[in-house]
Amino acid sequence: MRENKHTDHVLFFSLRYGKQRQRRNRMNSKSTIKSLTALTMAGAMVFSMNTMPVSAAKKKTKAKSTVKSVKVVAPSGSKKSATVAKGKSIKLAVTVNATKKVYKKVTYKVSNKKVISVSKKGVVKGKKAGTATVKVISTKNKKKKASIKIKVVSGAVKTVKLNKSSLALNVGDSGKLSAKVTASKKAYKTLKWTTSNKKVATVTNKGVVKGIGKGTAKITAASLDGTGKKSTCTVTVREKQVVNGIKSLEVYNPLKSYSSSTLKVTLDSPQALTANDFKVETKSYGEGSYMRTVSVDDIYTTDNQTYEVYLANDDIYNGRYVRVTVNALNGQKTAEVRFLVDPDTVRQVHTAKVGDDEHSFSVDDAAAMGTSRSVIKTGTLPAGYKLINELGDSARVRGIPSAVADNQHVVFATTDELGRDTTTDVNFLIGDDDHIVVENQTIGDQVSGMIYAKDSFYKDLHFAGGNGKITAEILNTYDGTFKIDDTYSDSVGITVADSNKLAAGTYDIPVRITDSNGKTGQGTLKVIVTTSAKIVTKVNNNSPDGTIYFYNHNSNEEFSLRSIEKESKYSGSVGNTTLTSTGYLPHGTYSVYYRMCGRKIMLNKSLNVSGDTNLEFTLPTTKITGTIYDVNNKKYENSVDVCMYRSNDLDTRYYSVSDYTSDGTYSFQGVPDGQYVLVVSGQKDGKYFETTSGTITVSGGNATMDVKLPVANPANPQQ
Repeated sequence: MRENKHTDHVLFFSLRYGKQRQRRNRMNSKSTIKSLTALTMAGAMVFSMNTMPVSAAKKKTKAKSTVKSVKVVAPSGSKKSATVAKGKSIKLAVTVNATKKVYKKVTYKVSNKKVISVSKKGVVKGKKAGTATVKVISTKNKKKKASIKIKVVSGAVKTVKLNKSSLALNVGDSGKLSAKVTASKKAYKTLKWTTSNKKVATVTNKGVVKGIGKGTAKITAASLDGTGKKSTCTVTVREKQVVNGIKSLEVYNPLKSYSSSTLKVTLDSPQALTANDFKVETKSYGEGSYMRTVSVDDIYTTDNQTYEVYLANDDIYNGRYVRVTVNALNGQKTAEVRFLVDPDTVRQVHTAKVGDDEHSFSVDDAAAMGTSRSVIKTGTLPAGYKLINELGDSARVRGIPSAVADNQHVVFATTDELGRDTTTDVNFLIGDDDHIVVENQTIGDQVSGMIYAKDSFYKDLHFAGGNGKITAEILNTYDGTFKIDDTYSDSVGITVADSNKLAAGTYDIPVRITDSNGKTGQGTLKVIVTTSAKIVTKVNNNSPDGTIYFYNHNSNEEFSLRSIEKESKYSGSVGNTTLTSTGYLPHGTYSVYYRMCGRKIMLNKSLNVSGDTNLEFTLPTTKITGTIYDVNNKKYENSVDVCMYRSNDLDTRYYSVSDYTSDGTYSFQGVPDGQYVLVVSGQKDGKYFETTSGTITVSGGNATMDVKLPVANPANPQQ
């Protein structure tokens, strides 16, 4: 408050003093003027000092308005030069970087007005062939300027034409456009490439177009000489389509068998397919076209890219051609392969006695195609033998044995017309009256003949020489694990006495052969046993047709539950049986299923067996039951076969389950949803009869179908 009063006082003083000065008549006294000036300044200082805090908060500093830069660019994008045809015009792009819009005005100055002219809007016109420079100068700050050289050519572009009017691309893919420029002599033919939508497609100055996003865009190639000639192409960009086809096809044969019923089809990329998508055809060597179609039983995949395709009832044999077609693919739909077996080394044994009549045998070349020729790869033939290659026949070994040969190995290489080698190892056993030679053999070391723990096997161990009655004994049974099965004229059978004792490992089983004269010989059977896993399987609602299958994807082998059983236990009534089975399987990945009318009812699609495993499955309880009547509508109490088929596979006997009945009733258990028919057949008076039922539809519950036969019941003949 006091400061305000003081300020008012000073203001009043200044005003009053001013009025008094006006009453004075032309005072010229220097002292008076000086006094007045001093007094006024003193008042102003007092006013300023007392009002500074208020005025400082409101005071604003004005920013200076400036021109920072001037730039000029040709239509081509160049900052240095541009070209224009004589009589044509181009527009320069000018950019002025200034703080105010009013400061962005420029003027143009031409170095040679006979060559070019330039308008106030930067439009340059070519007047005469030659060169000139255009300077662009800021009107606000003439120190800020830019220049560009203009070349005027006498020729001109007449037409521009692209090689395509439309182009389709996938996102991420590129395509190339080319332009044909028609022009007079000395014309400037360089083009400018532009896109109407950079979010859809881009283009380089060489016409390379790249798809960026889904949509359409126009790509333009335009002349830069001022003629305005151009051509456009409409580019359609779509989401990238994955081209998927058959990448590879092979006959799946990990055990190196001479036949297989499994194919392996690998796609370029994953795609879900069904068994119906695969068409399989085969032909033999020499057949010109595929005339044989093989039914596909099922398929298996874990990634929708590699498929195992199981054929229903036709093996692919060595040398046969296979063609697979998958029309659901948008890439390579068909693939062809010839099944050629590359087996392990074939093992062959030849026994003889010194002084025998001439011996002759063929070298095993089962994997060879067509005619073949054999040579001795390693080893030497026993005394008295020679190798003979006969035209159109396998190689043969002939001769009269003249000396003892105790496990003398000779390896043969058989080459077929395709240049493939089959290697055969022939073990010669040649004895005499005083020398019994016994085979040394190894089993279980080849993929085609592996032996697993808790498994069983039978193997012949050959011998030669000696006289009279032959006896054989195992010198080490490994605590009763192995035994002699039987003795033949030139071999002795060795088998597993107790499979529960057969653990993984290597067994050297010594075998001694003794003749009636007390002459002996000894050989060894080496058995290599691979680890297996104990599988305890409990199956609920099991039925006579409820066989459980274990398919090994690693070896392409199918085991049935009953085939692997070491012990089993059944409980419950018929049709509601629980089976507990203990068996052994090799390690690997399995599909577990049972079959009903040829269909695989999957219980476990991918079971990894790497150790002892306990399993439990429950089969469906759905039943199809019914009564069989004779021609007189009486229960037919005589033996008949009742076969059930899928309604669309009536002619394919593979796709059936059967029941044998003599009490006039039948029952099928574990039936999945679907449509079925029954075929009931039998004999009467030595004549065969058969009848087919109507369609049976199973959908979430039991079904009943009675069947009437075309014959009378022998037990109740009432015709």
